[in-house]
Amino acid sequence: MLEVLRPGLQTTLQDLGRRARALGVPGGGAADPPALRLANALVGNAAGAAALEITLGGPTLRVQADGLVTLCGAPFGATLDGQPFPLWRAVTVQAGQTLAVGGTARGARAVLAVRGGLGGQEVFGSLGTDLRSGFGGLGGRALRAGDQLAWAAQPPALPPQAFLSPHLHTPTGPHVTLRVLPTPEATSGLLAALTGRAFTVSGQTDRMGARLSEAVPAPHDPARISLPNVPGAVQLPPDGRPILLLPDAGTHGGYPTPLVVASVDLPVLGQLRPGDRVTLRAVTLAEAHAALRAREAEVRRAEAALRGWYAGQRA
Repeated sequence: MLEVLRPGLQTTLQDLGRRARALGVPGGGAADPPALRLANALVGNAAGAAALEITLGGPTLRVQADGLVTLCGAPFGATLDGQPFPLWRAVTVQAGQTLAVGGTARGARAVLAVRGGLGGQEVFGSLGTDLRSGFGGLGGRALRAGDQLAWAAQPPALPPQAFLSPHLHTPTGPHVTLRVLPTPEATSGLLAALTGRAFTVSGQTDRMGARLSEAVPAPHDPARISLPNVPGAVQLPPDGRPILLLPDAGTHGGYPTPLVVASVDLPVLGQLRPGDRVTLRAVTLAEAHAALRAREAEVRRAEAALRGWYAGQRA
């Protein structure tokens, strides 16, 4: 088990999310899915195993059994019994040790994975925590001091003796560009107002969405009906300050949505923090597909190599 001594700012149990949008349930899951997948690969887990998603300030955890742990994502500072704990590497931990995760100067989130995967409340096929709905994970809430997190027993294994290439790390601020695709609601005026300029991420940012500080002219249609939302949708509320939707956003909404962030850049969106500067750059569907295929191929090669490492130890 892991005993929570200090919970951090907002630490939740997350996996790759749930497929229940037809029921009006957000997909949820890790805001930086490649970080989750690579963290799980580093400790020999399945890609979607549940892990801790750390936001801005991390927890302090006491390890109650020997295990294998990794921390991937934004460059958080971390120590194991007071000694530096490396990111993007599987590390053997022993019962009685204390892992303390601090803060990060860039990005917003990291994933802490344990070999065997962490357990929690499963809802609609996922252990992911939905904070607004109050289900999944540890009863739909963030970690608290005194919580205990169990993982499934696995055969002992030596950690891979390598770091993952920095090329696989999700880009973090303070300046990022998000590739976006126009929707049928886009007009030439909205595209000109929203793309090619820098916006500032406001303090109104959480797992539902990131609101930008600067306003653009927002169309108003009192007859507009509620339409489906997806993570990455760029909504324009009446005040004109765009909202970029994240994994916990609702499945439907009534605001105009002229743009949607390309899937390849959703992890970058998940790493935005207040004060970051973000530029929206329009791309074609073919360009978005090509970028996603290239990124996915790189992640899968790394996952396959790490699976081979652990398979070799079982042989």
